[in-house]
Parts: sequence; structure tokens; C-alpha cells
Amino acid sequence: MRTCVILALSLFAAAAGAEEKPTVREIPTADLKVTFPEQGKAGVPTVIETADDLAKSPVLKDAAGAIAKVVDFKTEKLVLFAWAGSGQDKLTLAAKEAGTATVLVTEYAPGRTRDLRQHVKLYAVPKAAAFGK
Repeated sequence: MRTCVILALSLFAAAAGAEEKPTVREIPTADLKVTFPEQGKAGVPTVIETADDLAKSPVLKDAAGAIAKVVDFKTEKLVLFAWAGSGQDKLTLAAKEAGTATVLVTEYAPGRTRDLRQHVKLYAVPKAAAFGK
């Protein structure tokens, strides 16, 4: 019994002491009221660092209240991608460690269909993260 308790405590201490990895959270936009921009490129993001920037965003201003509820602007910022392209376009954003810095890496794969669709991808990322290769 003591062995189980000691083992459980040591596992808990190891988990509590482990460094938290930077995360990229995708915020679903399907139910949000977004305004699609006239022009936009899949690989060119808009970074939104404060709630004021969010309220001024031409794409997200109508959904600013709902988005502000799920983002902590003290520790996170938003990365917005808005573009028109194939319905099969794929875009992902990942955070990687480079020494002590967090680097954001974007991967875009254009679709092969000729249907034109509007795309909006919204991510919450660590505030100190920067784009890199």
C-alpha cells in the first residue's frame, strides 16, 4: 500500500514539474459571424495581439465578443488566416521549440478542385511565439 502511495505521489510530482509545451489551439469559426475579406492569401496571417485589435479586425469584428471569451490576451495572441481557394485547401499551424524560443510553422497545401471557397482559420498561440521556418 505504501509503495502505491509513494509511486502515485512521485508520478504526480513529475507531471507537475514537467514544463508545459507551447500549444496552438484552433478556434472553430463555423458558428462565428465572420466577414470574408476581398483579398487574402492562405500563407499570410494577420496577428491580433489585444482585444482592441480584435474589435477592429475587419474579418472578426462581428464575432469579437465570442472570441474574447475563449482567448486570454495576457498569455496568448490570435493568428488569423483568411483566403479564397479550392474547397480542398488545407492549412495547419504548429508550434516548435527552437532553443528557448517558440517558432510557429505554417503548412499550406492547395486543393486540386476548381471550386472557389472562402476559408477562415483562427488560432490562439503563445504570446511570445514568432513565425519562422
